[in-house]
Parts: sequence; C-alpha cells; structure tokens
Amino acid sequence: MRQITIHEFGTTDVLKLEDAPEPELGPGEVLVDVHFAGLNPLDYKMRDGSSRMCARMELPCSLGREFVGKLVGAADDVDLADLGLEVGQWVFGIRSHQDLRGTYAERIAVSAEHVAPVPGDPDEAALPYFGGLALVGLTAMDAIEGARINKGDTVLVHGGSGGVGQLLIPMALRAGASKVWATGRAANAERIRELGAEPIPYDGVNWREVITEETEGRGVDAVIDTHYFQTFLPSLDHVADGGRIVALPSLADLTPAKERGIEATIPGIAPTREKLDALAAAFSEGSLPLEVSEVLPLDEVGRAHQQLESGHTRGKLILDVRA
Repeated sequence: MRQITIHEFGTTDVLKLEDAPEPELGPGEVLVDVHFAGLNPLDYKMRDGSSRMCARMELPCSLGREFVGKLVGAADDVDLADLGLEVGQWVFGIRSHQDLRGTYAERIAVSAEHVAPVPGDPDEAALPYFGGLALVGLTAMDAIEGARINKGDTVLVHGGSGGVGQLLIPMALRAGASKVWATGRAANAERIRELGAEPIPYDGVNWREVITEETEGRGVDAVIDTHYFQTFLPSLDHVADGGRIVALPSLADLTPAKERGIEATIPGIAPTREKLDALAAAFSEGSLPLEVSEVLPLDEVGRAHQQLESGHTRGKLILDVRA
C-alpha cells in the first residue's frame, strides 16, 4: 500500500511516498481503507521534531491524525454491531495522542473507540470534510469547554479563519457569547464576519488597540488563542477580571498567566465516540461550517506542509490518499 513515511526529522524533504506493509490489527482495533486525511499544524511539528510527541515516535513512521474511509475489518475482540458499525461503512476518526502511527496511508489500523459512522449515505463531495473534521472539531469543543463561556460573555479568538478558528466562532456564540472578535488577515475578514464574529485584520490594524477601544479598557471575558507565540503574552493585558485564556499549542507555557492570577488552560483532546457522533451530527445539520480550502493528492504532501508552516492557511487542507 502507498504511505507517506519519514525516516528522520527535518524539512519537507524527509516526506517520502513509499510502498509500506499492510497494517496488522491489534486488540480493540478496526481496519480502515483511508480515502482522505486531514492536515494540521501538528503534522509539520511532528515532521520537523519540534512537537513534544516526537520523543515517543518510533521512526520510520507515517504522519497525520485524522481520516475518513471505508471500514474493512475488525479484530476478533471487536463487536462491530455493538458499536453500531459494519464492514463497508464510511467512518471518520482520529488517532489518540498515545497512537502515533499516522493516517497518510491507504490503509490503517485504529482503535474502534476512535471512529464513528459518517451519517447517511455521503456523496463524494462531502468526504473530504469528514476527513478533516475530527481533530479541529475535538480541539474546538475542548477549547470552548476550557473557556467556560457564560451567557453574555465577550470572546477574542486569535486565528479566526483557520481550521479550528472557524469552528470556535459559532461554538462560542452557541455557548452564549454576546460578542466575538476574531483576528485574521484582511483577505479573510469577510469569512470571519460570515461566521458571526467581528473581524480584526491584524495586517491592517493593531488588535490590541481595537480590543481596548471596543471594551472600553475592560478586556474580554475569554481569549482563545490558536496562534500563541506572538499573541499569548500581549493577550494577558486584555483579559477582564475573572476572565480566562485558552492556548491551543500543547507546548504553551501558561506560567505568565498564572502568575497574574489569570485562569489559563490548554485543551486536553480526548477523543470519544460520543464527541465524534456529536461532531458528525452538527456538521451534517450545518451548524459546524468547516471550510476545506484545498484537496491535494498524496504526492503533494510536501507542498501542503509548506502551506501549513506559512501560518496563513484558511480553513482545512486535505490529502486525497487515493489520488
């Protein structure tokens, strides 16, 4: 089977399209023929060695955390009927943080607890969206939970046009936020506005001045920061008394916030069937406006990683594993 493999950490040059052996099923696992795999910033951090997860990676290995495909088999100890699954069914899912085997491959073995059926009889056009739904969806869900948004709260989202950011905006509004501001490039301002937030084009205005003026110096009740490196420390000056800040990168240092008495968390993404089913239902009914900006063939994974590293990807990039 075809698989993207890395034998060492490094630039996009280490991404190799290779013929790999078929995966072997372990206890509690199902076998999935992958059609589309979502791409995320975590992928390039695992490729270049900067993610803390790299210490547990056994090279050579594949990359990728999420997928959609056809369920084609199960381990002897997996009762598919009991899980509402069946061979031939379209499923989507995610690898847990403990499972580092990747998804950039034509066939994978994955925990049966971390897959869920794609609702109905999906057409080909819908499948890339499910390929990129699990990680951003679970991240957004857990970030909103960490932000503890109450009715009437004000919220600032850093990175409102990215894959996670585009889900955070409607989720924050549904959680009760009265006002959401979201930073992003001016080119993406209209998309941010469509999602229900007030755009702050960071390439045209100073977001700190905007928040200070809009909140009359009070600050916002919750900051959800998908960027962190250039935004986390300045954001601490704009958290209202009793407010919260959520930083998405797992390497985020929350110490400066805690030293100032600001509640700060990093989402702990714990995939469950219940959460995956909720994501699938929300997307199918149209309340999760996931945007797929481009679907690329497997052999263009290097270009996809370069786009991710630029930090200006709008929505989701998806790999067509079969192309």
